[in-house]
Amino acid sequence: MKKILLLTDFSEAAHNALHFTRSFFSDTVADFHLLCAHPVEADPFYSQKHVTQTAHTAFSEQLFNLVTDLRQQATTNWHTYRATALPGPLLSVVQGVLTTDNYDYVVVGAKKDGTSVLFGNTATTLIRQLEANVLVIPVDARPKPVRSVVLATDFARLKNCKLLCPLKELVTLKGATLTLLTIDTPGKQPVHTEQEVRIRQFLLPIEPAVARLQAPDPRQGIDAYLAGHPVDLLVTIPHHKGWIDALNGTSVTRSLAYTPPVPMLTIYDNGHSDQPRLINDLSNLDYAL
Repeated sequence: MKKILLLTDFSEAAHNALHFTRSFFSDTVADFHLLCAHPVEADPFYSQKHVTQTAHTAFSEQLFNLVTDLRQQATTNWHTYRATALPGPLLSVVQGVLTTDNYDYVVVGAKKDGTSVLFGNTATTLIRQLEANVLVIPVDARPKPVRSVVLATDFARLKNCKLLCPLKELVTLKGATLTLLTIDTPGKQPVHTEQEVRIRQFLLPIEPAVARLQAPDPRQGIDAYLAGHPVDLLVTIPHHKGWIDALNGTSVTRSLAYTPPVPMLTIYDNGHSDQPRLINDLSNLDYAL
């Protein structure tokens, strides 16, 4: 069973993300946890405790009604629904919830609620800060069969093929095609043949196509590919997640998540490697063997 944390503020983007995600996982046994993180503002006429309780009651009631509707609409028992309303900033609330359970995906509806790509929005903040796979759904995305999946990342920096497990599982379940998209930019580190072989072997029995484009920067290359090919899901593995990367414009995922052209899955990289390490000190080799 997949555990999916679906964030909602009852906006159009959140409702669309919920509708899309239910369809996306229609062939999967899944538990949907709807989470509403609500602010608590000071009120000169009421105590902070009263304001907090009133807000909690109001948002909890909205969630209860939403979950009741979802359960009544269900045509299968594959999906279960639950909901929680918690006070506080969205990021802090989500991080706290993630420590209480293991979620396969965090889902957020994309809306351009930031001032610029540099300062970001809800989706960019979550991708940068959360240790989780984040599925970003554009506000205009409509449910449809997933036939074409594209993985666009810097394959030379992929040190752990096990990161691709969610991707491999999705592509297999959907019966979709998979394309490994490489954007060749000036000065980019080449992907060695051994690395490509490792990735292909891990993805078996999936036999992905490989697409290579030259572009001044990765974002332009990805946009060019999407403009010329039908893509149902774009998958990335963010590496440049720091504030300096945002200032330098090197965070490709950040710009994509700010205004995603298609539904986008970002896979969390914990920094682990599955590549063999060289032994620098051979003095204890006999003992180790």
